[in-house]
Amino acid sequence: MEKSKTVTLVKGFLYSILVLFLLGSFVNCGGGSSSGPSQVQAPTALIQDYIAKHETMVDASLVNFYVTDEQPSVAAAVQKSIDEKKAAGELEKLQLTTFDFSNLQLAVVGEKDAYIDDVPKKLIKISVSGSYVMKEKDGDKTIPANDTIILVNVDNSWKVTEKVNPWS
Repeated sequence: MEKSKTVTLVKGFLYSILVLFLLGSFVNCGGGSSSGPSQVQAPTALIQDYIAKHETMVDASLVNFYVTDEQPSVAAAVQKSIDEKKAAGELEKLQLTTFDFSNLQLAVVGEKDAYIDDVPKKLIKISVSGSYVMKEKDGDKTIPANDTIILVNVDNSWKVTEKVNPWS
């Protein structure tokens, strides 16, 4: 009788361990990237700097906002734009341009984990709406904003991608 009592206690103990393990697994499974509102905040300063440099296309540092694979084509586009604006006599004016983003709204509208080049990466989809003001020497211009920007987390910093879109 003593042996069957010990076997029953051991079985009960093992079942308890199994139940606790399963409960812990269920608790840890919650909160995936598709459930509930996003926990990631839109990197406002980064997006504003990106928009300003992208709008004028006269600052070669725009390249640094992009993922590595897309940098060569962006560098070529910026250099072409600089050459054209220099020839048109607009380069210096655009280099002195400032922006007012007080009417610009940014919101994270999607968050996903995806494999890029066989490496897991976090991506966020940013909705850009409202408007911003481009302030130039000869006057201000209000530009409506209705865009989506996709960012990839690369080495703990956000980078723009125009080619990777797990939402499409």
